[in-house]
Amino acid sequence: EITEEVIACARYGELSELENILKSCPVAYLASRDTFGNTALHMASANGHTKYIIQTLKTLESDIVNAQNELGNTSLHWSALNGHIEIVTLLISSGADVKIKNKAGRTAIYEAQQNNHEKVVEYLLTKMEPEKEPNGEDANGS
Repeated sequence: EITEEVIACARYGELSELENILKSCPVAYLASRDTFGNTALHMASANGHTKYIIQTLKTLESDIVNAQNELGNTSLHWSALNGHIEIVTLLISSGADVKIKNKAGRTAIYEAQQNNHEKVVEYLLTKMEPEKEPNGEDANGS
């Protein structure tokens, strides 16, 4: 089945096969999820397949960047958890939301911190916007 093929190719970094699938049936590609709700982008992000991420983000709409699996994790959660700073930066530049929490209430920053990926933590912190107070000011009064 194409879903299993897409997920396996993303997991193992089989870029040429993924490119063929992406070109021939992008709709099936977008709809592909494994039994845990993971997309191909989740798999490639978790496993550090940077070239695949670049190709996918060039080709597909940005909505897939924030797709959550059954546990609420995004591709950003998985790349941060595994310390893939280059993928983290690619996802952020493509619209990944740093503030998304998984079902355990954890952000990608938390996942990176728990796994001692300080460069990822530092980078993601620079992408956080200050929380706004009810009066419209941030915590610093701006």
